[in-house]
Amino acid sequence: MKTGIIKAIFILFIATNLALTTKNKNTEEPTKVIATFQGFDDNGYTFSFVNDDNDEEVITFETVSEKILKTYNLKDSKFIDQEFEITYDYQASEEDEDIEVLVLQSIKKIE
Repeated sequence: MKTGIIKAIFILFIATNLALTTKNKNTEEPTKVIATFQGFDDNGYTFSFVNDDNDEEVITFETVSEKILKTYNLKDSKFIDQEFEITYDYQASEEDEDIEVLVLQSIKKIE
């Protein structure tokens, strides 16, 4: 009887730990913000915006898809200080799946 209870507790403990440590990265919704383009440099494409706590945040996308760059050539300085509605999320790095990188999903210039 004791062995059965101990096994049940052990199985419950393992199942709880697995449930708490397993990440499903696809369940998070992408983030959409109005951001100001700060420019392009060796680190990537940088935007700034004011978050929900009224603090300024700066984010840099190391790479941007060719589709987005065909619409907005962000390497061109004419877009600096322009406002965009951007949508981004985090994805596992190709080098290390434990590291998440910012991925720009969409961008639309605010007129």
